[in-house]
Amino acid sequence: MKIKQYLLAIPFLLLTVFCNAQDKPDNLKVIPDKVFEFGIPMLFLILLLNMIITVLKNRADHQLKVKLIEKGIADETLIQVFKESNANLKLQPLKYFLLFTSLGISFFIIHFTYEERDITTNQSGYFALGVIFLLTSVAFFVYYKILQRKQ
Repeated sequence: MKIKQYLLAIPFLLLTVFCNAQDKPDNLKVIPDKVFEFGIPMLFLILLLNMIITVLKNRADHQLKVKLIEKGIADETLIQVFKESNANLKLQPLKYFLLFTSLGISFFIIHFTYEERDITTNQSGYFALGVIFLLTSVAFFVYYKILQRKQ
């Protein structure tokens, strides 16, 4: 019964959000356009490079495995060689969790710091970009420390 109520309430809540989203003029934007002009291409570039590196790494690992098997190296040695890459693959979801959590927290901080300022003053996107980059770098540093501890 509760699920039906939630499913019925969600469209109405989204409708109010969509209707009220048009009320703010351009000078009252919480996140300036500079963030999106710079951030979205950078995000696309990072994801593209990550995909290319992952494909190339998997291909190189496969070729190395084939060469080692052709030379007749024992299975225990193969397991030892590729154990590290399997550990890194298991932590990939954690990396993306930390990344998107830091982005969410940075948008949260940006929203509340812009609400507390005088909206009529000139806002630059540098503060927003600084917060995003700072928290993203903290997330990658935490991931790096977790990787060091696991190895």
